[in-house]
Amino acid sequence: MLAEEELMIKMVCHFVVSMARHWVAKRLGYQIFTPAAMQAYRDHQCGLCVWNDDGQCEKCNCLILSKTMMALEECPAGKWHRVWVRKM
Repeated sequence: MLAEEELMIKMVCHFVVSMARHWVAKRLGYQIFTPAAMQAYRDHQCGLCVWNDDGQCEKCNCLILSKTMMALEECPAGKWHRVWVRKM
């Protein structure tokens, strides 16, 4: 039970930090969502990954679709990184 609670706390902390990063980026004029071509690349990389368990990353426990569409997220296995794209 303790391991599950620790995992949940870790996931909540990651989510809060991620949302704060996206809020700051938006205030500074950066895009929140990944450009379409980059999201397709991320989705492809995740589709080939050994950590992909039917759409959920076993390394970070995030839903892959949600993570790949957010510009300032990064792959915990290092397959793709954050992108800082200014709004047009």
